[in-house]
Order: sequence, then structure tokens, then C-alpha cells
Amino acid sequence: MNRKNKLSYLLILTVLLITSGCSNDDNGAGNTEVSLQDLQVALDENPSDGQAIGTIQVTDGTAMNFSINSQSPSGAMSINSSSGELTVADASLFDFETNPTLTATVHAENAESPVTVTINLNNLNEVTAQSLEVTIDENPSNGQSLGVLQTNGSGNLNFNIDSQTPAGAMSIDSATGELTVADASLFDFETNPTLLASVSFDDAINPVTVTINLNDVVEWNAQDLTTDIDENPTDGQVVGTIQVNGSGAFSFSITSQTPAGALSVDASTGELSVVDPNLFDYETNPIITATILVDDGANTATVTATINLNDVDEVSAQNTNLTIDENPSNGDVIGALQASGSNLTYAITFQNPAGAFSIDQNTGELSVADESLFDFETNPNMLATISVSNGMQSVSANAFVALNDVNEIGEYKFGGVIFWMNPTGDEGLVIAITNQSSSSTWGCSGVLTGSAGATIGTGETNTTAIISAGCATSGTAAELVSNLSLNGYDDWFLPSSDEWIEVYNNLSIIQPVILSNGGEDFLISYWSSTENDAYNAEFIVFSGPGAGTIYSFLNKTSSAATRAIRAWTDF
Repeated sequence: MNRKNKLSYLLILTVLLITSGCSNDDNGAGNTEVSLQDLQVALDENPSDGQAIGTIQVTDGTAMNFSINSQSPSGAMSINSSSGELTVADASLFDFETNPTLTATVHAENAESPVTVTINLNNLNEVTAQSLEVTIDENPSNGQSLGVLQTNGSGNLNFNIDSQTPAGAMSIDSATGELTVADASLFDFETNPTLLASVSFDDAINPVTVTINLNDVVEWNAQDLTTDIDENPTDGQVVGTIQVNGSGAFSFSITSQTPAGALSVDASTGELSVVDPNLFDYETNPIITATILVDDGANTATVTATINLNDVDEVSAQNTNLTIDENPSNGDVIGALQASGSNLTYAITFQNPAGAFSIDQNTGELSVADESLFDFETNPNMLATISVSNGMQSVSANAFVALNDVNEIGEYKFGGVIFWMNPTGDEGLVIAITNQSSSSTWGCSGVLTGSAGATIGTGETNTTAIISAGCATSGTAAELVSNLSLNGYDDWFLPSSDEWIEVYNNLSIIQPVILSNGGEDFLISYWSSTENDAYNAEFIVFSGPGAGTIYSFLNKTSSAATRAIRAWTDF
């Protein structure tokens, strides 16, 4: 064999060996298909959930992963995927009258084909009964028949009362289903107008309901009344009602009571109420009694009402004087009404001015509700009438609130109108209500006086420096204010530039006060006491272009208006 033929022979031999190996592998790896057998069983209707139905039988091997492909009705059965055992999934579907036959198609992963499951239900004897509802007169006798339960179908009965309301009222014949009165005292219209029972029997699908409706028969009796109430009730408070057992129209009247005049009775309803609360005092009358006549027009009965009083922690409240600075903020605490007692609640019943106060209902603490009303000039004295209650007794007392007069911008006092105060309100500045000059010079042209202060609080020092520098020429601004005596004060001075700015910033507040008190309105421009150099001083413009602006340079020989201010405390 030549070399070429030898290579061809080896190649063919290799292909044959590979093909033979693959063929052997395929034959060894396959799984054997199994055969399933149809399942048909007969089963009594009404099984229980989880009850076994049967198992799918397998031939020629072991089935893998059983599953239900379809079933009718849906959801009736379930299957164990490993064993093929079928069980009841929904027992309510196994009802002969609804589904006499149930079917399913079952498959396994290695089965040749699915199989059919057929469940034929056996019809069992089932008995039904009708609910019983009867109406009888109240007050029957023990053993009186109430009625017989009617049944449909055949089977064991053995009637039994499972429950009844009220308990022990009825009994039943277990063989016939006849119901009778067991406890006649419970057949009372006033107590139990309707009696109920639930009855079951052996082959019943469901228990049945028995309803006994009672007719109200004319009968009555009145009961004594005994009750406990807290002392100190309110006028008209209801303390109890005379109970009459029976039907008809009744009238009620008090024939005697101790103490006299304490109680009244409603002639139609028998409701007792308080006439004189002062008599309901534990320390004086711990027990109050009354004899009451009940009449239906044909018969009468006499009953006794006994009212036992509870000794309670009584409420007291005192008029309380409170003081607060004017101009508080909403929510600020004013003080609390003085009261004593337990579990007290508080309420404002009157206040002047209206809407000024709010009150904590649990503590009696008064607080500011409308801050705008707390103005000394308008309402120096305020009032709140407060009701204090412990739930049974209520008393009232007044809270008198006096306002402290607090210095305010815009007030006319200390000889002028306040236009500036420090944050604590204990020092401030007022401006005169009149102009000292409409056209005056600053004076001291060419003289450096040292009155260079511009801030608030420097006007008085500036004015003193101007006068000390010999600048007291008659008619000049500093001379006019230093010699001014107005409204009982002679310590007036010329405002610094910042003091004038404060006047202007509060112009809308102080201007109406000045005019309402007979003062003069502001002019176009005013001298300040703030000096720039030997020839110029600062002035403020009050109207027209640049209003509210301090100008640094105005020749001391020029003319401007003069208006004085003073401090009510020393800086």
C-alpha cells in the first residue's frame, strides 16, 4: 500500500470509530417513557379539605413531576407532584347537587400522554329545616308550646339548641323539634321583647334560627328609686326617673319630701330634678327623700325616691388683682385666677374690653389675646369674669387687670412728645411741640466750638459746648433753646444730627400728637447742634426734595428753623 492510500485508509477508519462512539452514547443517555393509567373513583359528597381521593398509577417506570393540566370545576383538586396522589383542594365544590361528577387531566413530564381523572360523587342524605318565627303574649306558662321546626329530607334529626338569648328560656324535643317554654320569667316584654335561639340537628346542612316575638300585655308596677349624686348640683339637674314596668299612661306626683322644696317630678315621665340646689348640701342634708304617687287612672302605687349625696371637694374662687405693663405681646402671661378645688376647669364668661384675654382651661392662667387693647391711655383697667368648675359645681370670680403706664414713642409727656427711647424704656428724648424760631442763624461763625457729636445722646453736650464757647448771641439757635422754659422744663437743647434723624423717622407718630395738643407743625429745615468746622454746621431737611436728609455743610450765618428737645433722664 502506497503512502497516499495508507493515509486515506486511516482517515476512513477514524471517521467510522467516531460515528460508532456517538451512536452508542445516544442509545445509553435516553429516558424511558412511562405510561399513566386513567383514574376513576366514587366519593361521598361533602368531603373535607385535604382528604385523599386516589393516586395515579404508573406502568413501565417511574413518573416524574405530576401536574394537573385542567380540571372541572376549577380549583377542586390538587396533586402531589412526586407521588401523584390527588387530594381535595376545595371541599365546597364536592357537592352532588352542584357537581355530581368532577374531572381532571393529569400529566407527568416523562409520560407518553396525559390521563383523565373522573370523580363520581355519591349523593348523601341531607336534611334542611325552616327558620321558625312566632309571636306570643308575654308571661306564658312553663311548658307552653312555641312551635315545631319543619324539616325537608330524610335522615337523622336529634334536635339540639346550640345557643339562645336569654339563656335557659326555651327547651326542644330532640325527636320532634317542638319548642316549649323552659323559664316563663324570661318571657317578659319589658325585658326581652324578642327571644332568639339557634337549633341544629344531626343531618342538617346549617343550623336554623328561632325567633319568638312577645306581645306587650297590660301590666305594671313601679319601683323605688335610690341613687347617689354629688352635692351642689345645678338648678334643674336631673337626678333620676321613677321606673314603671308595664304599659299605659301614667301620672306622677310628689306627696311629701324631706327637706321640703328640694325636688320636682315631671308629671308625665316621672323624671326627678333639682328645684333648690342649696338644699343639696352634704353637710346639711346628706340624704334627701320623696314619696311619689303613680297613677294610671285605674290603679295607684306609691314609691320612695332616696337621693344620697356624695361629699365632694367644693370649688371656691376669689377676685384677683393682676398688674401688667401696657403694650405686651400676644400670648404673654398676665397671671392666674386664685381658686381652690380638684379637677378644675376655667372659662371666661365676660371680659372688658371684649377679646382682650384668653385663658388656659386647665390652669386658669390668663394671657394676652389682643395686644392692641392693652393700651394704658385707652384701657388703664381691664376685667375678666371667669367661671371655675369641677364638673359638678361652678363658681365665678373676677380678675381685675391694671395696666402700668409705659413710656411710648408718640406720648405727650415730660414737656414734649417722645420720639426716642432706649430698649429698656428708662431713658429717652422728647421734642417741643412748638418751633422756637422759623429763621435763625447757628452763630459763632469762625469759631470752632467742639460740638462735633452726631449720635443720639450728644445734643445736650453739643449745646453746652456751643454756649461755653461764648456763642450765646441773642436769636441764635443754641441761645434760643438754652434759655427756653416750656411746660415746666428749662433743660432744653439743640438736637444732634442723629437725634433729628430719629425725629424724622417717627414723624408719622409724633406729628399728629403735636398737632392734637395745640402744637406747631414742622417747617422745611432745622439746625442741628452738630458742628462741621468753624464756619459750617449740619442741618436737616423736613420737606421737599431731600426730606429726611442731614446735610453736612451750611454756613453758620445762614438761616434755618430752630426746635428744642430734652431728655427725661441724664445720659
